Amino acid sequence: MFHHGPLYTGAMMEDRQVHMPRPKEKRAPVIKDVAALANVSVSTVSRYLNDSPRISEESRSRIAHAIRLLDYHPSRVARGLVNSTMKSIAVLTSNTTLYGSSMTIQGIEDEARTNNYPVSISKLDDDSADGLRASITMVMDQNPSGVVVMKYDELAAKALNLLPDTVTKVVIAGDRESDLDQIDLRENQSGREITEFLLGLGHANVVHVTIPGGGGGYSRTAGWEAALRANDKPIPDMWHCSWLPSDARELGHEIAHVDGLTAIFAGNDEIAMGLIRGLEDEGKSVPGDISVIGFDDHPLSSVWTPPLTTYRQDFPAAGRQAVQLLLSRIEAQERGEVLPARFVELQGELVVRASAGAPPSA
Repeated sequence: MFHHGPLYTGAMMEDRQVHMPRPKEKRAPVIKDVAALANVSVSTVSRYLNDSPRISEESRSRIAHAIRLLDYHPSRVARGLVNSTMKSIAVLTSNTTLYGSSMTIQGIEDEARTNNYPVSISKLDDDSADGLRASITMVMDQNPSGVVVMKYDELAAKALNLLPDTVTKVVIAGDRESDLDQIDLRENQSGREITEFLLGLGHANVVHVTIPGGGGGYSRTAGWEAALRANDKPIPDMWHCSWLPSDARELGHEIAHVDGLTAIFAGNDEIAMGLIRGLEDEGKSVPGDISVIGFDDHPLSSVWTPPLTTYRQDFPAAGRQAVQLLLSRIEAQERGEVLPARFVELQGELVVRASAGAPPSA
């Protein structure tokens, strides 16, 4: 008899150990399993366990169904998750790339890092009510220690109104929030100074090119209007522009052919730069024919042609002081103290360069 392969005796078989995989013990379900099955966040499940009213009926039903399917039994830790905050700061902003926004964020991050607080940035993209609520929910699900709202436009203002009253918050810029801590960049006064500077050069009037969300009583636009009224000047129609310098260049092509226009106050430096290019495309000289003043003191403004007269704002300081206000309020709350709403003003500075001069008839 022929054998193909090795022949084992009984003794040999006893010596040979055969390792069979052990069946895995069934792990008890945890709160993350419930959240995954119900397609909600962990903090939403925790709120359900604490019978919080801040849950939709649809989410409540899905969570209850997931708990039954998993035979989940919540722990005291799971129930307590909703009441704990993470040592972190959330920032709400509609833009992260514009000079003012990016420098403000830098100031926030620098001050937060000094105090050992991580920062999360939430960019507001969707201006619909549902989109904004989704953004707010995502932020609040992180349970941050507090929120800084960069209220540089209407979208951020809407988001501020959707934040729950229970969260500690600080606002940067925009119209006054009487019941909240706020950093004011004195944009109204800045708009006045720019307009009065141009009138002082001899211009009969000043046209304003606005940026998105530039309205409100505390805005640079309101300051422009106030200065014209104070000097008995008629209020000309505003020109509205997007955030894009390329759009401002196209606008400059139109403005170049407006009779009698000799001075422009642009909503920011990027828009001013685009306008200058558009005016020059149409054969206009800046400042020979038309003076242009920007806002923010962008790093390129000093090397632009011509160098741009502008208004400098200390955005990093706004970010740093916002974090200081936020953390001091959090510390006061931990001590059981009640602080009044604080309003901090940061003074800017008119930077005179070569893009503004006397009108051609002067």
